[in-house]
Amino acid sequence: MDLIALAIAPGLAICLFIFHRDAYNREPKINLLVTFVLGALSVIPSGLIETGLIDKNANSIIQLAIRAFLMVALVEEAGKFAALRFFAYPKKSFDEPLDGIVYSVMASMGFATLENILYVFSPNENLSSYQIGFFRMFTAVPAHATFGVLMGYYAGKAKFDPANSLVWLLKGLFWATLFHGAYDFFLFLQSSPDVDPETSGILLFIGAMVSFIVALRLSFRHIKTHRSLSQQTYKPSETLSIRKAYPADIPLIRDLTYKVWPQTYSAILSKEQIDYMLNMMYSEQSLQSQMQRGDEFIIAYNGKDPVGFASFALTGPQTYKLHKIYVLPSQQGKGSGKFIIDQLTNAMKKKGATALQLNVNRNNPAKSFYEKIGFAVIKEEDIDIGSGYFMNDYVMEKKL
Repeated sequence: MDLIALAIAPGLAICLFIFHRDAYNREPKINLLVTFVLGALSVIPSGLIETGLIDKNANSIIQLAIRAFLMVALVEEAGKFAALRFFAYPKKSFDEPLDGIVYSVMASMGFATLENILYVFSPNENLSSYQIGFFRMFTAVPAHATFGVLMGYYAGKAKFDPANSLVWLLKGLFWATLFHGAYDFFLFLQSSPDVDPETSGILLFIGAMVSFIVALRLSFRHIKTHRSLSQQTYKPSETLSIRKAYPADIPLIRDLTYKVWPQTYSAILSKEQIDYMLNMMYSEQSLQSQMQRGDEFIIAYNGKDPVGFASFALTGPQTYKLHKIYVLPSQQGKGSGKFIIDQLTNAMKKKGATALQLNVNRNNPAKSFYEKIGFAVIKEEDIDIGSGYFMNDYVMEKKL
């Protein structure tokens, strides 16, 4: 019973770690369990294929490299890949890039756990079953997890880039196989007559451990990257922040404007009017004048990256006007606009404000967004901005 616990514990511990990394939109437990089981079952065909391919008497360095990369690493990673690609990947619950890592590690830990059980119950002349179990707890099992992360990282990218999905999936299989093969190659050198025992021991430590450590570092980086994407999607307030803008920020405001305006207004305004309004309202001189007359500007950040801005001013007793609010197209639909408005309205209420108004073009679909967060149309107005151009707007108001 102790041996079973020793064999199973490392894989389960890593599964729990990955499960808790997926904190924002967790996968159905039944899907995770099935993926784990399918990964474990892939040990059987992998073992049969390896038995049929491997010649244990072929121990030259070239033959060991072929065995490590093609007969072991590729075969085993292909088995895990099949569980990931044909069961987990098509699921509706696979709905964020981090899910690729989650499911891939589940398949890898299923494989590693059954493999661990077989190893600790197999006779060994040099090591006891407990020694094998402890050694694999800190080497082979976490190594399988890192290979799973590498494969899953690219599977997550493939899911959300259908045009290049095959390329991403094959990249994942390639990198998992490469690191797996490198790890095994240095282990297999122990049996090569071309390498003396002392040298093979040094190579084992340097080669296998370095490949494992590099894979581990890449794994944590990939987990952090995909987890950040999940956080931005499901808990945007945890990564978003705002700060007051100053005249020195005018170049940044202009840069954000030119990234937002063409996509926001190209369907409802002519290019000539867009160019005219950009020059009228977003030239350096115009922005400086707006700040000097009392308009307050803020910059919104997602982590360290500027992703939007807004400007507002007190226009009447207890009433503020939101003159501008724009976020990058990549941030739209992720709660960023609502976050900015919530932050501003909270600050305005503390100053005694009872209403926030804004103008929105009558053809701008953003009107429905404002209605969802509490704004209502109070009137229409057509503003002559010169050169024959008009702003045909709704005036909307939100009670604070």
